[in-house]
Amino acid sequence: MKKPQTKQAARGAAGMLAGLQAGHVQAATDRKLAGAAEAGRAVALLTLDAIHPRADDTRPARADHVLALAESVAAVGLLQPPAVDKGHRLIAGLNRLEACKLLLTAPAGRGAVLEALDGAGKLDPKETKDRLNALPEPAKLPEPLKSGKLPVRVLTELDAQADPDAALAAEAAENTARKSYTPAEVAALVDRLRRAGYRETKGRPGKGDKALRPALGLVLGCSPDTARRMLGTKKGRHVPTFSNPAERMHRKAEALRLACKAYMDAAAEVALTAQSRHTRRAVAIAVQLAEQLTEA
Repeated sequence: MKKPQTKQAARGAAGMLAGLQAGHVQAATDRKLAGAAEAGRAVALLTLDAIHPRADDTRPARADHVLALAESVAAVGLLQPPAVDKGHRLIAGLNRLEACKLLLTAPAGRGAVLEALDGAGKLDPKETKDRLNALPEPAKLPEPLKSGKLPVRVLTELDAQADPDAALAAEAAENTARKSYTPAEVAALVDRLRRAGYRETKGRPGKGDKALRPALGLVLGCSPDTARRMLGTKKGRHVPTFSNPAERMHRKAEALRLACKAYMDAAAEVALTAQSRHTRRAVAIAVQLAEQLTEA
């Protein structure tokens, strides 16, 4: 027979359990704080001069892309920081880096910065001038750009100079791995872009138009199709709401009902003239099935 537990032993056991539970909670908290600290060490604020080009990175920055990025960064900030190795050599985000360089340049010198980029000669001169003039001065940029710094992700275990293959793999990973945004975060970004003058356009944006969808794609680092879905559009058209599919389903159901009625009328005529018992039986089953479809 099991000896009953004394009150003192019960209090001791309860205290032990409480202590173990507190220990588990504290351990989880410590792990979370350690993870946050590690994430903080992976992000740094660097000046443009502190970020160096990678020797084997031969892809040029595109003038049209850089200008569009500069406009979106001025409106909502830099949401996708460039990535550098432990020696601060650029791994991913050349266009973003050039966009920040354009914004941090005095207005009088921005044209020269853009002209040095690939494809600058294809831009419309007047439109480009107007867009450059519309960019805020460096002193009016959001922080930390206002202070001449930009956030970067530092890949502390990577040395691009010693291991160029690993740098190439990291570049591919950085360019494809993007943060997942909640619908509320996307809605807030869209609202900020609209307040900055971006609008949804049908077809190809005209000269001077600040198209919302391409800007959202640049800000979030996503494809045009993903940006359309985030905006609730697809190929320039609104994604149907629940009422539209319901209306189409109702029309198709009505068409099916009319077809079944016509089928039953025709089957009734066949049944009247059918001589074979098997034919009459088949027609009766078909009519029954049509009636069930109509009710459904």
